[in-house]
Amino acid sequence: MAVSADSDAVIANPLRASGLIDAAGLEKARAFQKENGGLLSEALLRLDLIKENDFLRTFAELYSTRFVKAEKLKTLKPDDAVLELANVRACERLRMSPIRWDAERGEVHVVAAIPLSADLEPELRRMVGARVVSVYVATAGAVNALIRRWHYREEDAFAEVTANGAGAVAPVPRPEQSEDDEHPYPASSQLRDHSSSKTVMVHLDSLPADVRAVVTTTKVNSVAPAKIPTSTVIVPPTAVAPSAAPPLVKTYSAVPDHDLTIATLRRENARYRIAQEFHRRVSQERSLEAMIDRILNVVFELLPAEGAAIFLTSGKLETRARREGQTVNVPRAIIDQALLSSGGMLAHNVLVDERFDRSKSVMMRGVQSVMAVPLRARNRTLGVLYVDSVSQTAAFHEEDLPLLDSVGAQAAILLDNAELIAKVQQEVEHRTNLSRFLSAAAVDEVLNGRMAVKLDGASAEVTVLFADMRGFTRASAELRPEEVVQFLNRFFEEMVEAVEQYGGTIDKFIGDCVMALWGAPEAKHDDARNAVQAALSMVHRAHKIDVMGKPLEMGIGINTGEVVLGCIGSKRRVDYTAIGSTVNLAARLCGVAKEGEVLVTAETLMKAGPGVFADANEPVNLKGLEVPIVPYTLKSVGAPPRAPIQLHQLATASGMKTPVTPTPAVTRHKGK
Repeated sequence: MAVSADSDAVIANPLRASGLIDAAGLEKARAFQKENGGLLSEALLRLDLIKENDFLRTFAELYSTRFVKAEKLKTLKPDDAVLELANVRACERLRMSPIRWDAERGEVHVVAAIPLSADLEPELRRMVGARVVSVYVATAGAVNALIRRWHYREEDAFAEVTANGAGAVAPVPRPEQSEDDEHPYPASSQLRDHSSSKTVMVHLDSLPADVRAVVTTTKVNSVAPAKIPTSTVIVPPTAVAPSAAPPLVKTYSAVPDHDLTIATLRRENARYRIAQEFHRRVSQERSLEAMIDRILNVVFELLPAEGAAIFLTSGKLETRARREGQTVNVPRAIIDQALLSSGGMLAHNVLVDERFDRSKSVMMRGVQSVMAVPLRARNRTLGVLYVDSVSQTAAFHEEDLPLLDSVGAQAAILLDNAELIAKVQQEVEHRTNLSRFLSAAAVDEVLNGRMAVKLDGASAEVTVLFADMRGFTRASAELRPEEVVQFLNRFFEEMVEAVEQYGGTIDKFIGDCVMALWGAPEAKHDDARNAVQAALSMVHRAHKIDVMGKPLEMGIGINTGEVVLGCIGSKRRVDYTAIGSTVNLAARLCGVAKEGEVLVTAETLMKAGPGVFADANEPVNLKGLEVPIVPYTLKSVGAPPRAPIQLHQLATASGMKTPVTPTPAVTRHKGK
């Protein structure tokens, strides 16, 4: 019988946890097993290190079922209808034997060896079409003897089973024979599967007389088809001693179970169809929550899961139960195991799986069968796709794990795309918000992390520019509303391009006025120079705009100084702007500037450096200021300096201390 590599741990862990075996006894059994072969459970029973009754009761409680001892199995009588439910190959592979079939209820009763095969319940449902599978656990030796007695007709099979339920030390060898073997078949009937078809050996004496006569006198290829069933191939008799067993007829069933084959094909076709439609159905969702919900619904269509969940490494966990009112508890130990795995993990019985034998989360959640696969995309792990069953062991087949892994691979791509889309949308929204008060270049700097914006308020030195359209009131009264909107939009478009061309930031539009900043959110040594260059460009651009046959005129005011930068407004409306006396002075200069005139302060001229030409005007009293201000009319800007000139450098050159308020005399510009 085939046994999984981890069977020793599956057997040893529950017995040690129940206190039925200690480390010394376990070591003794393993030494016996190493010397004689066979299973650990058989060694424990043969050495009487544990009693059959205690052994079976432990695993019956673990599997939530009943048990049957070897002595009881020995008394069972085979039923022809039961023997036809499963061929011997399936019985040996699943380590079980059907013992009763209730056709009315669709219930099959089987006795199975400990540990139970992972494929037992799902395969029985497929093979016999059972709605209910009732499993009784027994020792491996007893189940093996039952199979040999019922299917191989070895009446003395139980003679090898000890009183404690242990089987033979090593499997009894049975010679394999090919169809071309010249020796006769054994006298006993045999049922053995050499390929995917079922092979039945029967005595020639059991055939009808007319068929037997044909067999004994005719070669195989000359047997009349009408005399022999179409599924039967006859082995001709060989020259044997009179005492030898009569020749046998070898019967093949080309399709072991036609209904099973059709059901399997239908099931696989349905899975293929759902898998093909998975991407189309799930990718229609745009939100992450809706996508996760659709993925879990598809999982329920594909697998016999009672619960499903998606765990994301961000900490998000979404669970679904097949039945309403049920809760899905995902043990952390299983999530961690799946994250470390390459192709996912499958546990037929979590409670006896050595990978989780010390996990309190597994024991407390009461999970029986589990599958989990990692969600990976672009060489990173996004999370885990998880399914479970709390009511039965071996709820998932080995073939289900690749299917879940395939779904997980598609789901990971879709979840990764959803995350990317969410990030792009967030960046677009962030960019849109930032572009309201930052230049395009500054927005890129902020989004790339190379520049930080302090939105909660900070002091900074900036250059403030106000540009106001002249004659707007008169023009708006004479033009149609749509014409007013058109030339306003063109005016603002030209102004924004001029500001951004020289690295400035549009702060706001106030009616027909534009407010721009240089030095916020990031200060540069040539902010003031860029501001005056932008101002001249704005005047030039305004002249290209025709309003009722005349070029558009505007006035500009510029000032440099300390301001407070931050988000100003209410919960519903907020703007990132600059406030303070520096801003007010620039606005006042804009108000007194003539058409086509750019007025700047001495502070701005000093910061702009050499090569900036301006004429000094008479001092003016501006609203809100106690002392007169000398404004300068900007004329032109020459070639940029090689290095920025600081106030202390100008003061040192003129032999003065660092001035608090520069005067036109130190700007080297011609005054009026």
